[in-house]
Amino acid sequence: MAGRAFVRLAALSAISLAIGVTAAVTQPARGAPTGSRIDGFTAAHSAAERQAETEFLKLPSTSLAQELDAYLADKTGVVGTSGDRRRVDYVVDKLRSWGLHPKVATYYPYVSSPAKVSLSLTEPTRQALPNKEPCYSFEHDCANELPGYNALSPSGDITAPVVYVNYGTIDDYAVLAQNGISVQGKIVLARYGKVFRGVKTNLAAEHGAIGAVLYSDPADDGNTKGAVYPDGPWRSPEGIQRGSVQELWKYGGDPLTPGYPATKNAPRIDPANANLARIPTTPIGYGAATPVLKNLSGPTVPKSWQGGLPFSYHFGAGPATLHVDLKINYKVTPIWDVTAEIPGRNHPEQTVYVGAHRDSWTYGSDDNLSGAESVLQLGRAFATMMKSGWRPERTIKLATWDGEEYGLFGSTEYAEDQGSRLNNAVAYINMDIAAGKDFDASGMPSLDHLLYDTTKEVDWPGTKGTIYDSWSAANEGKQPTVSRLGSGSDYTAFIDHYGVPAVDIGSSTPSGDYHCSCDNYYMESHYIDPGWHYHKAIAQEVGLFTMRVADADVAPLRYSPYAGEVGDYLTAFAGQEQQQLGDQPVDVQRDIAQAKKWQLAAQKLQEKADRLLAAGAPAAAYAPLNRRLAMDERALLTGAGLPTRPWYRHQIYAPGINQGYGTQKLPGLNDALFLQHDPALARQYERRLYSSLVRATADLST
Repeated sequence: MAGRAFVRLAALSAISLAIGVTAAVTQPARGAPTGSRIDGFTAAHSAAERQAETEFLKLPSTSLAQELDAYLADKTGVVGTSGDRRRVDYVVDKLRSWGLHPKVATYYPYVSSPAKVSLSLTEPTRQALPNKEPCYSFEHDCANELPGYNALSPSGDITAPVVYVNYGTIDDYAVLAQNGISVQGKIVLARYGKVFRGVKTNLAAEHGAIGAVLYSDPADDGNTKGAVYPDGPWRSPEGIQRGSVQELWKYGGDPLTPGYPATKNAPRIDPANANLARIPTTPIGYGAATPVLKNLSGPTVPKSWQGGLPFSYHFGAGPATLHVDLKINYKVTPIWDVTAEIPGRNHPEQTVYVGAHRDSWTYGSDDNLSGAESVLQLGRAFATMMKSGWRPERTIKLATWDGEEYGLFGSTEYAEDQGSRLNNAVAYINMDIAAGKDFDASGMPSLDHLLYDTTKEVDWPGTKGTIYDSWSAANEGKQPTVSRLGSGSDYTAFIDHYGVPAVDIGSSTPSGDYHCSCDNYYMESHYIDPGWHYHKAIAQEVGLFTMRVADADVAPLRYSPYAGEVGDYLTAFAGQEQQQLGDQPVDVQRDIAQAKKWQLAAQKLQEKADRLLAAGAPAAAYAPLNRRLAMDERALLTGAGLPTRPWYRHQIYAPGINQGYGTQKLPGLNDALFLQHDPALARQYERRLYSSLVRATADLST
């Protein structure tokens, strides 16, 4: 141990000199007492790690953030287009210029594109409704801005009366039923929010609608919030939220190759059997929605359904009638993932992934060039440190994914291509919108403590404190809550299909720029992150988090709190059975008991690790502990997959079928009993879960 620490310190002294700072004046990161042992590190290794982190924190910069965005967001970057390829070439050139060796992986998913999008009000008056925003002089690629468009919608030419369905959730359809209103044969008008847009389309189809029109209500992100673009950050009446309506809760990635990579000659399923939307769907702005809503009759909607337009909303149906004419082309299209590797010194076979998607609906400064640019900041910083001899202990793999916006295409195809090789992945770190004043993070319970530790060591712009201080203040001064992962971003395949522990780290400024042409360099530099300070801070946080995972003597995966949470979920499930069914057809008492055994095994393993670390044990002593920790998340997968959706294999977390992005806890049990109403199937999933908990306990038992 002492020998490894000496080598690392010598290399880091060279880094200090290379960037013009002597080791003698190097200070530890904020909140880190000199000489303190980092969680998961020996004392000697902690000293080297502190110095490496101090040098790293100096390298991300506001000027680089601005430079990257000025180029990448100057043109649109829709998946598979020339604008997308322009970004690929730029990312590759940048990584090479810093001394890395990027690789481009090409996949061939089934991609839709709009040939015609036409929407008009035909009753009680005739009016064409706009489906594209106005172009401003500082938007440099207006000809290539997509119209308002929902990817993976079918084509269709339909005319029907309109019913307003609020957010289009299950609860909203219950309200419609209570009021005697049917959407059978109608076009629904739903506002964005609450649930994933694909769920809105799916529920509309399930209730008999023949089409769906989605709009952003000003009460949610428009002019009731403040000044609108370009005079402020909020959505203008013309602003349109694009987005995919893929049935993402079934599986992510290419619609035609579920479970295996979309290589050029891969076998493909019939599109009729894929997770594509079933009814024509298209989005509009609230300016275009106004004449539709104004011309709906029927009862006045409940107060909770009233949006921000200055008149009373009504359910309909009609007399407002819409003609929707969509011509959507589909074809297999090449997309490109770019990865670059920082080789590990002593454990090169173990990999820490850091990724963010690079594609966008239009310009995408916020969503998600902010994340992709942070990946590039890490590339430059780590490359700089490597030139002076630094290496992480484990391999770090940086990735900018393609096709996330259409349905997590690039990351999913990459993960499916890696397959069993992901058994060597220690963690996946994701960014999706990574600039703005409000910090947030989601992840697996095993990584919560590392989020808390690292956010306490990075300054937060505009404050006198750290990220943690700001994050905690937003949580009434308490320890911040780390939400759990459902779906909707590139961590999905890693955690839900392969059991790789994952986190999603980011920040945002309240605005209405989501998926509209106003998500651009102008918006970013004027309203989201003037000065590019939050871009820099997020890069620092993600880099620090990555280094801790990559360098720790004992992988920083804590399963004791994880097991405790699972026990709480099981107890809540038993209570829900009793409350909703008046009975408990699925007995989970043995699962609760097993979760406690898992928690105890995790505590004992952590205590052993802490003793070895405190004693400065040699590196070989940690190898068996790391093997156990690395496999524990995988124990929670089931080979059978979840009911009706076998691609999702994680038994503790999955996206909710009627939420899309939102997290369903204990999805096998809950889906089988409360959605399928099949107690026998639920008992099968209880047996699978129990077996997983037994394996998870055995993996950690010393």
